[in-house]
Parts: sequence; structure tokens; C-alpha cells
Amino acid sequence: MTVPLPTLTTLAPEPGDVVRCPPRRRAVQTLCTLAVAVLLGLGAVVGDDHWYPVGPFRMFSTATPPDGYVSAMSLEVRVGNAGWARTALSPRNVGVNRAEVEGRVPEITTDPTLLRDLAEAHARMHPADAPWTGVRVIRNRTMITDSQPTGTVETEVVSTWTAP
Repeated sequence: MTVPLPTLTTLAPEPGDVVRCPPRRRAVQTLCTLAVAVLLGLGAVVGDDHWYPVGPFRMFSTATPPDGYVSAMSLEVRVGNAGWARTALSPRNVGVNRAEVEGRVPEITTDPTLLRDLAEAHARMHPADAPWTGVRVIRNRTMITDSQPTGTVETEVVSTWTAP
């Protein structure tokens, strides 16, 4: 004897039927909704980038004053005893984005040996290139007036690592 399998039409309620959510499920859904609302509220009031995904992204919630500067980091390297040369601070070159380095500037300033990781990553990703004997992070401040670049760029060496 075969039992017919239910189909969507046999499982669907009849037109006009009211389908009610069981009380336990409704309680769980309500608690989940309240928890998400509380997290979003806290994220909006006291959260920052580290609260992702419930906190506002600081980079989207602030603005640069029309007069002042815009700051960005760059990377310079030394090969052998040659001078410093700018190189790309990108995933293709060192395995991380510029923003990832910018977010760790306080740590890198305190412990410049962290820059060795960038040299090692570059060596793994580009084995045919000569090894880097030094890495330094540079802060570039582009001056702006009335929200337009003035052409003046101030540079500052933030941290330097040299191979032993």
C-alpha cells in the first residue's frame, strides 16, 4: 500500500484561513527582534568601526573639514644598500590593504618589527624580487583649502624597520 506524499497544495491553508504563530515561536521572534534593536541602538550611540555590523562606520559618519588636511599612509622599501623607494601598499604587493596598515599605526609605531611581516609577505608573494632590507610607513598629509587640494603635501616617517 502506498501513501501519497503531501504536495504544496495539500499543505497550504485554505483561502481565508488564519495561520497563527505558536506562542513560543512568537516569543523567540520578539526577543530576537528586541536584541537586534538594542544592538543597533547601542551601536548608533556609542559604537564605532569595531562594532561592525551593528555600529556605524566612522569613515562614513564623519567629514573632513574644508580647511585642513587629508591623511593617507604609503610604504617605502629599501633593497640592499640602495635608497628608499615607494612601493604599493596593496594586497597584490604585501597581502594587506592600506586601511589595514592605517588601522594598526599605533601598534606599528610602538613595535616597528611588525613591518617585517610586510617584507616577508612580499618575499612569499614575489619570490623572484630581491628581498627588502628595510620597510617604512610614511604619513602623507595633503593640505586642503575650501575642500580643494592646495598642492602642498607634508610627509612624516611614522615607523621604520631594517633587517638585522
